[in-house]
Amino acid sequence: MAFEEITPAEANRRLDEFHVLDVRAEHEFQGPLGRVPGASLLPLPELEARAAELPTSRPLLVVCRSGARSGKACQLLTARGIAPVANLAGGMIAWNRAQLPIEHTDPGSLKELLALVMAWLSQVGPWTPEAVRELVRERLEEAGSSFEAPSHAALDRALDFLEESFAQAASSPPDLDLSLTAFRRSLAVL
Repeated sequence: MAFEEITPAEANRRLDEFHVLDVRAEHEFQGPLGRVPGASLLPLPELEARAAELPTSRPLLVVCRSGARSGKACQLLTARGIAPVANLAGGMIAWNRAQLPIEHTDPGSLKELLALVMAWLSQVGPWTPEAVRELVRERLEEAGSSFEAPSHAALDRALDFLEESFAQAASSPPDLDLSLTAFRRSLAVL
């Protein structure tokens, strides 16, 4: 059984036809790329065990960060006889680049924003979560701040450091500009 691959523009046009299933991790669902309006979260590692919980009244539009994990989810679902399903080509990166509507969960504090930044960096960067924690700790301490009580200035400095680090690297995450913009927007309102 095959699945459909659809562009963000087409998915947005047909959004009412679908139940939107986001297969990213919780921190991504709450993170800088936001989510397709009305999306439900079911992380890919839980999908097979919980597939019976999925609604069957409408086709599924499966979403992730870049379209890769959602493509795997579509394969898994169709192999289990769950159809019709469609994969969002390019994922939330492409959705954001197309400037389509998104839902965001704004962090309620500087500490929550810091946790989102660290989770994103652990996922997209070349560092382990422990190395990310150390890098961020150093930036916070340089600005006279800490994990428990991060300041605006310290978070701004950490975001500048990330941007500079990726600018000097051989490659950077495809959502670097989108994510940094979202993090800075959140920082501005906290």
